[in-house]
Amino acid sequence: MTEAGGINGFAAMEAAPPVSADLPGAGVPVVVELFTSQGCSNCPPADAMLTMLAGQGDVLALSYHVDYWDYLGWADSFARPEFTDRQTAYAHAAGERSVYTPQMIVEGQDTSVSPGPAQLMGLIDQHRFAPALVSIRRDRTERGEAIEVQPLSDLGGAVDVVLIRYAPERRVDVRAGENRGRSVVYSNVVLGLEHLSRWDGQQPLRLTVRAELVEGGAYPPDTRHAVLIQQMQGKRALPGPILAAIRLD
Repeated sequence: MTEAGGINGFAAMEAAPPVSADLPGAGVPVVVELFTSQGCSNCPPADAMLTMLAGQGDVLALSYHVDYWDYLGWADSFARPEFTDRQTAYAHAAGERSVYTPQMIVEGQDTSVSPGPAQLMGLIDQHRFAPALVSIRRDRTERGEAIEVQPLSDLGGAVDVVLIRYAPERRVDVRAGENRGRSVVYSNVVLGLEHLSRWDGQQPLRLTVRAELVEGGAYPPDTRHAVLIQQMQGKRALPGPILAAIRLD
């Protein structure tokens, strides 16, 4: 399918206590972002692939539900305008005028519409063995997760630190629209996308991230959290390569 195209509950502070433990390589996963919709008949196979990826420790699979197919008769219960905005920003960064579902983006760079398993795993493998552009050190303290990020080379511009809140699994019985009568399992369903900091990519960045402060409403008890460190591109600060990701729980 094709279409033309909160308040942070964590605390982010520039002065964190010194961190003492290097994040192991297995803890720096390849990020795969799926843009999907409960109202898109082409999406269930991609949703199933994301569920497969969600069980892999070296992949952070995230499912963003977009809202532009809601008019077809079924309003996606997980869709939020900011997820559509994120997909649209990716499209603008790539010089594209339309957005699609299902669309998978690997590490903020490689895009595939309705990919097959072999194609998707090939893209993931390319990034799994790519040299790191930043190093990450992490420590759990009484104040929260102390994270330090250091550039390993010239990053060439601004870098955003983004908090992701997501639900590990949800099953939805779709009662109308293109997927009427289907029961679909969705994995790592993104619930919130929040900006923590913008970094110049030059000096080390230190943040303390805490999960206990939630404003503007509660999240489900099984909510999980991750932090993305993402290069921004151009004067419009459009999303670019994801330099690193950290699971917080």
